[in-house]
Amino acid sequence: MAATRLMALHIVRDRTLAESLKERMDYTEDELKTEQKRYISTYGCDIETADEEFLLSHREYHANVRDIRKKEIIAYQIRQSFKPGEITPEKANEIGYELAMRFTKGDYAFTVCTHTDKKHIHNHIVFNAISMDGKKKFRNFYYSGIAVRRLSDVLCGENGLSIIKPAPYAERKKNGRYSRKGHFSDKRLEFLKDIEAKVQEGKGKGYVNWAKKFNAKQMAKTILFLQEHKISSYEELKAITDERSGKVRQLMDSMKAKEALLAENKKYQKAIVDYGRTRKTFVAYKKSGYSKKFYEEHEAELLIYKAAEEVYKNAPGRKIPPMQELREEYGRILAKKKAEFLEYAQIKKDMNEYLIAKKNLELLYQQEEEKNEREGRDKRTRNSHQKDVL
Repeated sequence: MAATRLMALHIVRDRTLAESLKERMDYTEDELKTEQKRYISTYGCDIETADEEFLLSHREYHANVRDIRKKEIIAYQIRQSFKPGEITPEKANEIGYELAMRFTKGDYAFTVCTHTDKKHIHNHIVFNAISMDGKKKFRNFYYSGIAVRRLSDVLCGENGLSIIKPAPYAERKKNGRYSRKGHFSDKRLEFLKDIEAKVQEGKGKGYVNWAKKFNAKQMAKTILFLQEHKISSYEELKAITDERSGKVRQLMDSMKAKEALLAENKKYQKAIVDYGRTRKTFVAYKKSGYSKKFYEEHEAELLIYKAAEEVYKNAPGRKIPPMQELREEYGRILAKKKAEFLEYAQIKKDMNEYLIAKKNLELLYQQEEEKNEREGRDKRTRNSHQKDVL
């Protein structure tokens, strides 16, 4: 079970855009809340420089598309809170990453910081309001909050977590969470929630009537789906879903590996820039005989130089490739990662239909087993009664 909330993050009053970004992200990346940044993942950025990378996209957008406006939205945050004791921090972060990837479609850089300082594990997902290419801004459409919640519910269902029972219509309408009829055209996702809700009720005539209605409508759709895809058995269907699940995991691992390569590449690019702009200061500091006064006056620059120097020292062969080579490499890796994401998104989209069909068949088999068990008990009871009469 996960509760979600989507919030727009504006420029803080009396702060610059850069200061506002840093202030927002410093909170989500808090080492005490993320266990020394153990439970953090990113896309399109490095966690150590995420605010600066977000800012670069903003600068490009505002320089080429339009100027900064009053109450400018700089980023969006999704809060995703899980039921206490139902999930591990690692799994929560994985689901948060998947939620962000599906919602942003890989167009916007984001960070996923999983906080463990409360009884309920929760994610702070921050994605840039500007796309990674700096050409467009995220449009917060009317039902975006509902879309986030439904994506989260689907992910919870796929990962064996419980799903929050929908609130009554009047309450949803009052809180702005009501989706007008027909807005979400794919109603097949809804029946998973209905199944859970009805199974939890599990009693009374209403459940029996619902089960008959469900069998008539949903099983007809499932049979049609199996016929269209030429699937002849549950075992074959399960094999397909398992294969696709494996491919999804493979693509996820590959994208994460490329994300690590991109982060390393960005680290080297940053080191080149920092080293170049602070080298003169370090040389002057050296000539001063490592003067304490000089250090105090130029501490910030000297610390940046020291950090850049450490990157050089730890690079393979203590050598970093030229900037142009790094940029070309970054472009190649990013292009491959985007291609993988498109494949990943398509598989996940198709996979939902297979998962729904699989769930329907499992429910049908469960009902048949329960029916056979009841008939067996009734037969044994009748036989026992006949023996007593004799």
